[in-house]
Amino acid sequence: MQRVAVEPTRLERTLAQLPDLPGVYMMIGADGRILYIGKAVSLRNRVRSYFQDSAAHPYRTVKMVERVADVRTIVVTNEVEALILEANLIKRHQPPFNVRLRDDKRFPYLKVTNEPFPRVVFTRVVKDDGARYFGPYTNAHGLRELIDLVRMVFPLRTCREPIDGKRKRPCLQYHIKRCLAPCVGYQPEDDYDRLVDEVVLFLEGHFDPLIERLQREMTAAAGNYNFEAAARLRDRIIAVRRTIEAQKVVWRSRIDVDLMALARAQGQACMEVFMVRDGKLLGQEYFILEGTGERSDAEIVSEFLKQFYTARTGNFGMDASYDAELTGSPLALRAARDQQAPVAEKARARRRAGFEAAVPKEVLVEARPDDASVIEAWLTEIKGVRVRVLEPQRGDRVDYLELVKKNAEQNLRAFLVHQEATESASASALTELAAALDLPDPPHRIECYDISNIQGTNSVASMVVFIEGRPKKSDYRHFNIQAVQGPDDFASMQETLRRRLRYLRKDADRPPLAAGDVATAAIEAQARKHERFHEKPNLILIDGGKGQLSAVVEVMHEMDMWGIPVAGLAKEHEWLFVPDESEPIVLPPNSPGKHLVMRIRDEAHRFAITHHRGKRGKAMTKSVLDTLEGVGPVRKKRLIAAFGSVRAIRNAPVDEIAAVKGMTPALASQVKTALGS
Repeated sequence: MQRVAVEPTRLERTLAQLPDLPGVYMMIGADGRILYIGKAVSLRNRVRSYFQDSAAHPYRTVKMVERVADVRTIVVTNEVEALILEANLIKRHQPPFNVRLRDDKRFPYLKVTNEPFPRVVFTRVVKDDGARYFGPYTNAHGLRELIDLVRMVFPLRTCREPIDGKRKRPCLQYHIKRCLAPCVGYQPEDDYDRLVDEVVLFLEGHFDPLIERLQREMTAAAGNYNFEAAARLRDRIIAVRRTIEAQKVVWRSRIDVDLMALARAQGQACMEVFMVRDGKLLGQEYFILEGTGERSDAEIVSEFLKQFYTARTGNFGMDASYDAELTGSPLALRAARDQQAPVAEKARARRRAGFEAAVPKEVLVEARPDDASVIEAWLTEIKGVRVRVLEPQRGDRVDYLELVKKNAEQNLRAFLVHQEATESASASALTELAAALDLPDPPHRIECYDISNIQGTNSVASMVVFIEGRPKKSDYRHFNIQAVQGPDDFASMQETLRRRLRYLRKDADRPPLAAGDVATAAIEAQARKHERFHEKPNLILIDGGKGQLSAVVEVMHEMDMWGIPVAGLAKEHEWLFVPDESEPIVLPPNSPGKHLVMRIRDEAHRFAITHHRGKRGKAMTKSVLDTLEGVGPVRKKRLIAAFGSVRAIRNAPVDEIAAVKGMTPALASQVKTALGS
């Protein structure tokens, strides 16, 4: 009998071609989603070990391997580069089978901007832009108070106005002594840079060098009979000393160390971090971790160390081309080039100092990870001096870690109590809502829609999504109303629902049947890109009463979508209306169900209003130049900078317009013709 050759699967072919080199591997599911990201000294040996029948893997790993359809790899030079790349990719893609900082994309940071005359600002987005980032913080309110303190002690500018010498007089901040007006030349750049350096010392917790520096400057100012400047420096010294007095001395010697302790309970994990600088407690934060499951304490500590210090030091040591190689997109390639672009020497030195300050000389942990030597090599490269990851066995260090451990346990208990209360309230509200609307089960996914416009102009719609009674902002969507003219909320709602519900058709992944239907083709392509838009809602809420509901019912009939429950929420009495029922459903006052639908409706309204204001603001500042073919944002900016206004461009000769960088004689003629000159 002739044996039939079996064609190897894509996964088998990939496993057979894995290189025996260090790098990062990504386990890919059948839907294209990244399930797990890991690093290896030998990609060939490490990845193949997952698929060996004799291997004894934890249950969580077994379930992950069952879902793997493909493996992607990125080869690097050494294990340290693999570690950095792994941490960055985990932060970006948030794979479900990795240990992850809970909601780490939302952690706030204090940013010292990379620009002439830098500012201190609050941000939640970390970019590789040469700026200094301090954080991550878990308490946004506390960070805003810190920024207020910094601005009160150190008179840095808060405006975004370019310092170009064109401003004639200072603003109110100068008159209330909160800024020294570099915008009008009252403060030279060298003096401003010294102030920025003082801010950085303050934020890093190096108070003694800061006070010594301020005292020298105060003495010099008094010696030059500049008593006003000396008084300002005296007040700054007093404010810094008050801050020092409020801090707790936790170490006898002036040591820089991070102490990390782990608490685990009910399948959750919390990592507490105490940051000690010069022997004083500079700050403490706690982080709830996801995906800990059956992981050992050492594994969790390893993953946390990589993600925590990656967040504090950006992409230091990572070749941006790796990320571009992963995506292969022009945007990623351009971002890689931008990251490698030359930076001003002053900004580069300040940035390097920031990386060094973000890493202490010692990191104390309860369980030393297996790859601690690799982590130490990476942190040493950042710090510039040797960094050690230690698991203390006796003495003061053990006592200090015990204190951190108690804080971790307390914060985890508080989180679990809050989570239980939130889940209980959500479950009660969803159960009540299901009973009121006669749904078979509490709605898992609720979508709510709202329309926003002013007299029919700049009309937009919003879609907000709540999963198990909580907002899922990554699934929110905006719709710019395209086919409706004038203030017709009913027609606008119908257009929105048609564009949304078409993604739920069985043939949504197929190309459009109508030849040349460019708009539909674009919508279908977008649907394929955003798979979450294919997820079917268990309940659709409409912001409005019977009129809006009737308009939506027509669309449901038209698209044969009667399997999805729909209801309208009238604003006047907060009544719920459902199809084929003349009387409203009145939820009890102060009931959890009523509070939930009101919260969902208000969130849809807020989301729509925010987008509408942005769109309206852009429309109000739109120039005639925006409508000219061939004149993009860069050319428009150069033309306005050269001539000052559209009127001046209209009156200028063609030769002068063509002389502007990026313009050509032919394009200059088109501009003149389009402007009506």
